[in-house]
Amino acid sequence: MGIQASYLKTLLVNQSAKEECLPVTSYTKFPQECWTVGNNNLLMDLHVYPDTLHRCTDDGSWYWWCDAEFRPFNDSYIFATASAFRPRATRHWVPVPSMPNGRILAYQLPSVDHIRCQIFSRTNCSVYPKVQPHPIGELVCYCGTGEVVVMGSDGDPLFQRSRDLSNAVHVHCAIAKNGISFACLKRGTGVFILETYLLQSTMAANSFIRCHTVCPGFTPSRNVSDDVQCKFSPDSKYIAVSSSTGFLFTVSRSTLEKHCIICPELIQQMLSAAGSFDYHPCFPFQIMTIATIDKNVYTLNLENKEVLDSLQFERPIDCIRYSPDGSRLALGFSNFDISILNSEDMSCILKIEMSELCIDDVQRTHPNFQSVLNLSFSQTGERLVSSSCDGHIRLWLIPKLLSLQEICRNSILSSIKINQVKKLNLPSKLKSFLVYKFF
Repeated sequence: MGIQASYLKTLLVNQSAKEECLPVTSYTKFPQECWTVGNNNLLMDLHVYPDTLHRCTDDGSWYWWCDAEFRPFNDSYIFATASAFRPRATRHWVPVPSMPNGRILAYQLPSVDHIRCQIFSRTNCSVYPKVQPHPIGELVCYCGTGEVVVMGSDGDPLFQRSRDLSNAVHVHCAIAKNGISFACLKRGTGVFILETYLLQSTMAANSFIRCHTVCPGFTPSRNVSDDVQCKFSPDSKYIAVSSSTGFLFTVSRSTLEKHCIICPELIQQMLSAAGSFDYHPCFPFQIMTIATIDKNVYTLNLENKEVLDSLQFERPIDCIRYSPDGSRLALGFSNFDISILNSEDMSCILKIEMSELCIDDVQRTHPNFQSVLNLSFSQTGERLVSSSCDGHIRLWLIPKLLSLQEICRNSILSSIKINQVKKLNLPSKLKSFLVYKFF
């Protein structure tokens, strides 16, 4: 990191909404030779907050809402954040007052003995914290206290948007692959609002909708703090919106008009958790995989409104995530376990029994919230980082035999800036392969 903010803004001003935004640095591989593989393919297990941020002792009853994401095209760099809450059954959860809430962290992983953590000390959050790495690689997006922020490597905001006169709280944000389309969910009195922005010279507002006008029932719960999420389709043209109450719908990015109500209309069940869905990265918007409260996983064609495949499991699914090349599908379960599936035939490649590491943390689980809060694949799909309600982020080795083409791709991308691949004197299909562009 360390590229000047003015240069990044210039790139975004010239960025087309129809093209994918790519990092201004070369690919960084994971230094596997400096790491030891443990039981269950575990590479790293650490608390999301380093000791310097622990201002009091966790008595085992705290619920850690934490998140971790790989930086695009950098397999040895992870963004993370967390907040500690005291769960209350029928009331809004309150953060543990003596702990910093929503602090953004950046972990660099040169070796198991030299993990480096950068703390962005001016970051904080009053909602469930999430990190959203920007596709340009040098920026990270998050919802702070009273604002939504796109932050640079020095910790200063490159873009930010404060609360407006409605005083609605920013609760979740998402950035499209084009790098300039931005969406934010806000919670107001009795309403969730989806707003869109354009990131160029400023953070310019485009349009907004009240979510219940598209999906009836999509409103805040009175007695609990709902988890709501939004996510752009791979082609940046659609936005999917979900909630922990089980609703899931999609809208057009440009007009915010309804595209499809997935749960409970297309699938007549409620979504298992707000994070239990993902778009297939190899298709513009058509293919999505979701998990429902009846412990089923469905692969859907949203264009034809049909179910392509379904699979039932024994436990509720908390989280679903595709690998960047779409070949792998990770499922996080309510008992902390993780399964890695082949996305083509849904066969199981690897079972990670994370529950063995979390036996003493079962009391942290809550029927309305996830145990596995997020899963994120590295760029090559060979590693997975998990974040869970015990406050730990864990790094796992995922078995994958790279093809000769993939090995050559990693070598090429290690020696050139990713956004300069388009200038290479190569066939267009090969250049698309190099930057994981599938359509």
